[in-house]
Amino acid sequence: MSDLTIFLILFILPIFLIFSIAFIASRSRKKKQNALLDNVPKNASMKVILRYNFGQSQDKFIKMKAFQGSGVLYVLDNQVHFITTKNQADNFTFDLKNVQLNWIGVNLANGLLEWFQIKNNNLDYYFNVETGMFIFHLSSTKMKTKDVFMNLKEAQKRI
Repeated sequence: MSDLTIFLILFILPIFLIFSIAFIASRSRKKKQNALLDNVPKNASMKVILRYNFGQSQDKFIKMKAFQGSGVLYVLDNQVHFITTKNQADNFTFDLKNVQLNWIGVNLANGLLEWFQIKNNNLDYYFNVETGMFIFHLSSTKMKTKDVFMNLKEAQKRI
């Protein structure tokens, strides 16, 4: 076997496999997210696809992924609704006037992603904008995490 063949097998093939897996997972997530978006009421004031962590998992340093799953957050009738692509038991609805909204910013335990927190009583929910296959925000039409946070804060002030 030539040196080039060995290089391709040992270096290029694993990189190709990693990107292939990430691409397939991203497409599957996007399909599920779009199905959720179709079920959001048309009169919702904000609809955004977010990644989430609930509770203690946000600060764990060793984990398989920086987020537990993804879903759709929307505001309707002064309530925050979140529906997930994974487990319907994780879906929630809160009164916007009774939740605490906190900007977290970059949490290095979760990579270079910006997060915000919705705190309801003793329950902590962390969110960041779904960026797709990579952590980089490549779409100029998609809201950034800070934009979602600021829109929620503004909606909360109007109540």
